[in-house]
Amino acid sequence: MIEELTAIADDMDRLLPLFVDGGNMSGLILPTQHSATFKALALEAKSILDGELSYANDYSMNLIHAINLGAGGLTGGPSYASVEEAAKIVRAGVRAIQRKRAAPPAASPGVKPYVDPARISALQQIRAGKWDFTRLVELCRELNVAAANRCHMSTAMLLRTILNHVPPTLGFDTFAQVASHYVGGKSFKASMQRLEGSSRNISDMHLHMPIRSRETLPSAVQVDFAADLDVLLGEVIRVSQGA
Repeated sequence: MIEELTAIADDMDRLLPLFVDGGNMSGLILPTQHSATFKALALEAKSILDGELSYANDYSMNLIHAINLGAGGLTGGPSYASVEEAAKIVRAGVRAIQRKRAAPPAASPGVKPYVDPARISALQQIRAGKWDFTRLVELCRELNVAAANRCHMSTAMLLRTILNHVPPTLGFDTFAQVASHYVGGKSFKASMQRLEGSSRNISDMHLHMPIRSRETLPSAVQVDFAADLDVLLGEVIRVSQGA
């Protein structure tokens, strides 16, 4: 949705050079076909903002206000200023969505997050370098949501996804190679081998087990590899900050 909103704002900006002199007292006007495009873009942006930030959020409301500041708003064609302002509001909405997604989920009283919020914050602060940590941050956020809501199978699956995602940051293609060959000390290697062995086996079981006549569901204890994951994330952060 962020990419879609950014594209909408870009399309709105591209309408600005298309305004023409209306002559007399009309000032700059946007030709009919481009006014229709702006209307469609504005409505699409409002729909996305409502879905991401709740109905009648500040950004949607200000977007409607901005487009109605023109000579007739959505019904009579927008002014140059209203198109320019609408694009800026959409971009501000994008930043609001990014902040919302970056915020750690509220944990229930007494519930410890699976991934320490400090680790997520540290990953977000790594701006320069070879790797983009956007997906890893989101995986960690979703892992916390799953664990806090006792979605134990989802917790196991997300943990496995993280293990598959991070090896290049440590110089390897697979996590099995990290567990076997990464030079991080004996204790680090033991934690990585638990993640590669026990946690991966548990994840595989929940991912690939066909239906059976009787089932047992996993518990929080079964999927609790938070300490070993914290060791891994700490090393990813250390290496990436150094780079």
